[in-house]
Amino acid sequence: MQHPLRIGTRGWRHKAWQGTFYDADLPQEWQLSWYANHLRSVWVPADRLHTISLDEIAVWIEDTDPDFRFIVELESASAYPETDPKQLSRVKAMAKALGHQLDAFVVDVKTGPIAEKGFLGEIASEISGVPVCLRGCPAQALPAGFGGCFDSCEDVASSDSPYTIVCQADGDLIGVRTVIETMQQLNTDSGALIFTDPERAFDHAVKARTVADLLDA
Repeated sequence: MQHPLRIGTRGWRHKAWQGTFYDADLPQEWQLSWYANHLRSVWVPADRLHTISLDEIAVWIEDTDPDFRFIVELESASAYPETDPKQLSRVKAMAKALGHQLDAFVVDVKTGPIAEKGFLGEIASEISGVPVCLRGCPAQALPAGFGGCFDSCEDVASSDSPYTIVCQADGDLIGVRTVIETMQQLNTDSGALIFTDPERAFDHAVKARTVADLLDA
């Protein structure tokens, strides 16, 4: 891996974090600022809690520093041929608003052949410099130019892509170290380790960052 490993969580607006990661009385609108003081990347899920709009993005940029990075999940439905043609314009506007703080897009492609998802190719060609990572596509089947997104139990060692995301459900430090060491050896430019447990992901990510620093990852 050519650049330092990004470490973060899937989302930051989790009710279970109030009173644990966040102070019990911390207003929701201050949560991202708090998060960014402890972790340097976040996966923005395609869910109601993390609804994306240009106004919302403007607040996110104001609440974080220039070195903080966003990985943005696109709705799976947007990858199909019958997608509203305005969708590409929306994604381009989102990318422009996030600027250099946008690290990658990710989309779930578990359903349907990738070859039929022409919209993904449009994003990759129209939005220069922003990798499109495919979740649900095996490493050996990744189309050229696309990033990969894998669960930690998958074989990512054969991944040859501009950006690799590994999703980790637990915080077992031995397993986390193995994942980090594997990612260090990948033939990829950049990558992220994302923790997904909605209750303890913040704790897992903070500890993983310490491990990564010790490994110079």
